[in-house]
Amino acid sequence: MMAVSFRRVVPVVVLLVALLGLFAAAESGQQRLADASRRVETAALRHRLLSEVLQLLTQAESAQRGYVLLGTRSYLVPYQEALPKFGQILHRLDEVFVTADAAELASIHEVERLSAAKFAEMNETLELYRVRGQNGALELIRSDIGKQTMIDVTTLVRRIQAHETIEIVEASRSWRDDLWVTRWITAGGLVLNVFLVLLVRRLVLKDLKSRDREAEEQSERRAELELVVKNRTEELSSLSTHLQTLAEEEKAALSRELHDELGGLLVAARMDVSWLEANVAASDAEIQAHFKRVHEALQAGVDVKRRVVENLRPTLLDNLGLFPALRWQVADSCGRAGLRCVEHYPAKEPALTPEASIAVFRIVQEALTNILKHAHASCVEVSVELQTRWLVVRIRDDGGGLPAERLQAIGSHGLAAMRHRAVGLGGEWQVARRAERGTEIEARLPLDRISSAS
Repeated sequence: MMAVSFRRVVPVVVLLVALLGLFAAAESGQQRLADASRRVETAALRHRLLSEVLQLLTQAESAQRGYVLLGTRSYLVPYQEALPKFGQILHRLDEVFVTADAAELASIHEVERLSAAKFAEMNETLELYRVRGQNGALELIRSDIGKQTMIDVTTLVRRIQAHETIEIVEASRSWRDDLWVTRWITAGGLVLNVFLVLLVRRLVLKDLKSRDREAEEQSERRAELELVVKNRTEELSSLSTHLQTLAEEEKAALSRELHDELGGLLVAARMDVSWLEANVAASDAEIQAHFKRVHEALQAGVDVKRRVVENLRPTLLDNLGLFPALRWQVADSCGRAGLRCVEHYPAKEPALTPEASIAVFRIVQEALTNILKHAHASCVEVSVELQTRWLVVRIRDDGGGLPAERLQAIGSHGLAAMRHRAVGLGGEWQVARRAERGTEIEARLPLDRISSAS
């Protein structure tokens, strides 16, 4: 079972590891795309700032020469505006080229130096114009100093821009390559994810089917066990009923034998003692006392024989029927214990099978025995009721009541025997504590099973 579960888990684990690897690769590709984008943005910003340097220098030079040639002061406005902007642009150049290599940094510093020299040359031209007039300024302008500086700045800026353009092209190409790689990785991850979902779904369905099969097998095994238990219970119940029937038959046989044999012996003994008493002339008081004790002993033996015979198999049940036997049993039990008894019987006794009659008698007898032993009652009520489909037998007392633990588990042999007698005839049996006080036992027997007319 563990090996099967392991084989099911391994493909899922492998796919999860592969999926995590693809996600890691995709994350790395995204990082490379971000780096390429930053390279493009940085190179473009550098290119634009260098263009602004050239534009400011050109704008400042045009404004300065226009002012010198025409003498109009408004021409100096672009020059004056270029001075503060140039400082800001140089500061931003230092910021964006801070990560550049040494050669590129040296080129930027050279651009800054040449640009400063150009502004110094233009400022010197304006100073000559103020001191010596137009001719002095034109003389400096016609020299090659400013022109060469501008050429050097332009050449150096173009070279740096060309390098940044190459950087932009390489970064763009890398960005496109990384983008395709990322797309393929994403597509692979999507395919793997779908495959993983399908695999997990298949494994889950397979596991559910396996669980269903196990549940069905367990249900079948449970049904088989229940059938075995039911059959065994029926066998035991049938055996118990058979043993009870045998016991009743043996009691009846023993009762008849005691009644016939022992009864005959006791009667014969009494007759002989009476003959001896009548024919032996004895006026001795002591002899007469012995005869009297023998008569009393023989009468006690007859009484014991009668009580034993009635306990084994009540003769009233066979001779007069169930209700007279029940009346005798209740009167005898309550009379010996000094209990008040209340009885309720139908006006006409139903025709019952011998098995049903003895079962009802034994249920009442066992209930009365339990009451006398355990209930500490003062009153007993026995009722037999005929309903449409049932013969209902109830025995109530006003004693202490059956303990709750015995109500939950009917463990005594007397209660179990009562229940088995009722269930063996297809009936129902229950015992409960009465709401007011005492215990109530009820047996419900189906008339169609216990009636001798059916």
